[in-house]
Amino acid sequence: MRPMLHALPDIESSPSQDEETLADLLFQIGQQDRFALDTLYQLCAPTLLGIAMRMLRDRQEAEEALQDTFVKIWHRATEYTPGKAKAFVWCFSVLRNICIDKIRHHGRQKRDSSKNVSWDERDAPEPQSDSRILSHDTITIVRNALDRLPVDERRCLELAVFLEYTQTEISDELQTPLGTVKNRLRRAMEKLKNMLADHALS
Repeated sequence: MRPMLHALPDIESSPSQDEETLADLLFQIGQQDRFALDTLYQLCAPTLLGIAMRMLRDRQEAEEALQDTFVKIWHRATEYTPGKAKAFVWCFSVLRNICIDKIRHHGRQKRDSSKNVSWDERDAPEPQSDSRILSHDTITIVRNALDRLPVDERRCLELAVFLEYTQTEISDELQTPLGTVKNRLRRAMEKLKNMLADHALS
């Protein structure tokens, strides 16, 4: 049975997310607690919707992806293991996989190059081996570092990181020789590493 979810809250109204609270909600959802699902939705939906809209570039599809995400969370919450990933990162991963499936299904990997993918403070990072979520300050530092990269290098890096384009797909998307793409990515990573080293983030 598909859980009933309330109307979408405003993107800008997302409250701060307490990790212990979110993890506890996932546990309760695993016990088929619909109130816990509704609470998790109210806490996380604004941020997740923002991420989906950046990936899909379409409000309706982003909302569909968000709904599908919470349906999947309802059915798979028992798979969540606190020691392996933080609760919000786990929810983000469910959403991200759904968005990528939509992109591939609609054959939209060759997207309009004028629609830049940008790092936003509401975006969540991919789960890392130590299962940490970047803090607001850290995200701001990384975003500022990205903004300091040359446009061509930043564009290549954004496509590779945010949409998981291969180097060949980036070459096709930007109509740029593959060798040039490889060089831009290498230079972008080196510059980003040097800039983040000042903040002990590299």
